[in-house]
Amino acid sequence: MENPSNIIRSWGLQQNFQTADGSVNKLAPPPYRSLKTLFVQTWREVQLSTSLDWGSSQFSILLPESLRVISAAYLKIDLPVAAYKAFPGLYCVKNVRVLSAGQECYNVNIADMLADYCSSLTNEEAKTFSDIYLGGTTQTTGSRSIFIPMPTPNSAYLNRNGHDTAGHGILPCFTGNTRLELQITLNDAQFPAHDAGSSPASISGACSIMYHEVQMTQKDVERYSDLRGNYNIITRRLQDLSSGWQSYTVANAETSVVLSSPQGVVTQLLIIAVAADDDDHRLSAKDFVKATSIKVTADSNVQLNLDTPYKCAIHLWTNGFVENEHFPNASRISFAAHSGEDASHVYKGGYRMTIASNIVLSFTFSQAVKYRIVATQLQRITCDNRGVFHASLE
Repeated sequence: MENPSNIIRSWGLQQNFQTADGSVNKLAPPPYRSLKTLFVQTWREVQLSTSLDWGSSQFSILLPESLRVISAAYLKIDLPVAAYKAFPGLYCVKNVRVLSAGQECYNVNIADMLADYCSSLTNEEAKTFSDIYLGGTTQTTGSRSIFIPMPTPNSAYLNRNGHDTAGHGILPCFTGNTRLELQITLNDAQFPAHDAGSSPASISGACSIMYHEVQMTQKDVERYSDLRGNYNIITRRLQDLSSGWQSYTVANAETSVVLSSPQGVVTQLLIIAVAADDDDHRLSAKDFVKATSIKVTADSNVQLNLDTPYKCAIHLWTNGFVENEHFPNASRISFAAHSGEDASHVYKGGYRMTIASNIVLSFTFSQAVKYRIVATQLQRITCDNRGVFHASLE
C-alpha cells in the first residue's frame, strides 16, 4: 500500500515556484468549443486552353468572376505515359507570377516553394503529400495526374511548417472589375523525364485549374468574399538573388558573393546547392548538398560565421529545421529566431540589409555543385478599395 502524505505535505514548501497562472486544471476535461464560421469545401475545375503545353511562357489564368471564396488553387496536369523522375511535380512548373490590375505582385519559383514546404513535413506527411500532389516518391513509368499548388496570397504552401494547415485563411475573390491573374511558365518536357531521350508527349488539352471553394451561409459568403480595403496579411517571399544556377567548381575553396542588398526584412538566406551537371534539366530540385561553412559580412564586419560543418548543422537544428528522408534541408543562415517555423504567424526578427552598403555571403562545399542564393523576406499583401492586390516588402 502506498501513502504519499509526505509528498503532499511538501507542496506547501514549494510556494516560490507556484507564482505562475494557476488556471491549468489537469483533472477537468477540456472545454468543448466550436468554429466561429461553419463551412464546407467543394471543387470547381476549369479546363485550360490547348495552348498550354511544355515550354509555355506566362500562360495567363484569370480567376472567374463568379468565384467568391477559395482556400486554394491547383494546376492539374494529366501526365501521359512516360518514364518520370521521382517527384515529377517538382519539375513541371518553372514559375508563377501573381498579378493584379496588370501589375506584378510577386513571382514564385514553384520548385523552391514546394521543396522548402515539404522539408518541414514528417516522413509520413512528405510521402503522402508527394503521392497525392507530386506524382510519387520513386522513379516509375506510367501515366499519372499531378496537382501543383498555386501561390495565391493565402496559400499555406508559401510557408514552412506542415503542421499548420491554416495558411493565411481564405482568399476573397469578389474584387469588382479587377480580377487576380496567375501567369504560369512551364519547363520543357525533358525536365520531369527520367531520361531526356524519353520525354513525355504533349500535355496540350491535359491541363486544368482546380479551385477549392469555401461554401458557407449566404450571410457568411457576403462577409468573406468582399474584403476590399480590409484584406491585409503578412506572408513570405522567396527571392532569387543569383540570376540562375552558378558553378562552384573547386571543393573546399571559399567563394564570396556580393549581395545586392535585398529590400525589406530578410529572415534567412538559403544556399540551394545540388550536385553539378552541365544540363539544367538533370539538376535535382530537392537533393540538396549542404555547405561546410557559411559567413555573412556587412561593411567588413562579420555578422554571423558558421565556420565548420558542425556549426552549420547545429544552426539548422536550433532554428527548427528538421528534415525528413525525402526532402533534405537546403543550407541556410537565419537572422530570425527559430525561423524554421515560418508559419507560426509570429514576428521573430530579421535583417534589414539596406542599412549596410556592402553585404558579402561566403561559403564552402566539400564537392563541386551548382548553386543559387535565395532570400526569404517578409511580405505584406493587401487589397485596396478598388479590389487591386498589392505586395510590399516595406
